[in-house]
Amino acid sequence: MTDLITPTRRTVVRTAAWTVPAVAASTAAPAFAASPCGTSYAWRVDWGAAGTSYTRGSTVNGVQTGSAVVTGSTGTAPMTVTFSSVMTGTMQRDADNLRLSTDLTQTGAVANVGATGGPGLNISHAAAIPSGSANAQELSISFSRAVSGLAFTITDIDISNGDWSDRVELTGTRTGTATGVTGSGTSADPWRATNAGNAANGSNTRNLDVVYTAAIAANTPIVLRFWNASGNGNQRIFISDMTFTALGC
Repeated sequence: MTDLITPTRRTVVRTAAWTVPAVAASTAAPAFAASPCGTSYAWRVDWGAAGTSYTRGSTVNGVQTGSAVVTGSTGTAPMTVTFSSVMTGTMQRDADNLRLSTDLTQTGAVANVGATGGPGLNISHAAAIPSGSANAQELSISFSRAVSGLAFTITDIDISNGDWSDRVELTGTRTGTATGVTGSGTSADPWRATNAGNAANGSNTRNLDVVYTAAIAANTPIVLRFWNASGNGNQRIFISDMTFTALGC
């Protein structure tokens, strides 16, 4: 007669442990869609569209802020573009500084604005404007994720004899295509109007198309510096729509 061996609890557990890998190996791995976090998308800060939500913040300890939240393609996380303004010397902001203005109505002749025109972001100084580079507005612009190919237009860089003579500087590795503007955008050679004469806010005659040729790291600002070589009245420049490439999240 053959003896029957009753398995012990230890034997059952050991046998089960050996059979688990076989079951796991026979299960097909699920397929996953590509994550937007690893995919680059085209983004646009469009001041006149519902996809861009802009809020001008308060001024705290002399620093005025603004924030544009941009909705992108389906599945992506919104991008945030932050604007931070500080004043140097005795320059004062005008009341509409960092507000959107319909005074910017350029058409297709200006890069990134589009054939239908649209509002722009005011960078504006109050009268009377103190002269000299020591008296300036420094506007820091930063992005919540790294961006490439940043492009925008700075408009209304002009001269009105006895009232203002705009000077604009911009940090970073970039090129500039000028219309009625000369200079390289550095402190030694700021952008300025080629000839004297006040251009209307919506004119295409005193503008600068900027394209960044190097990537800009997340939360690392570029700085636009705006001042006047002579002053009396108030004065402003505008920033158009902004386009760039960034990851989806």
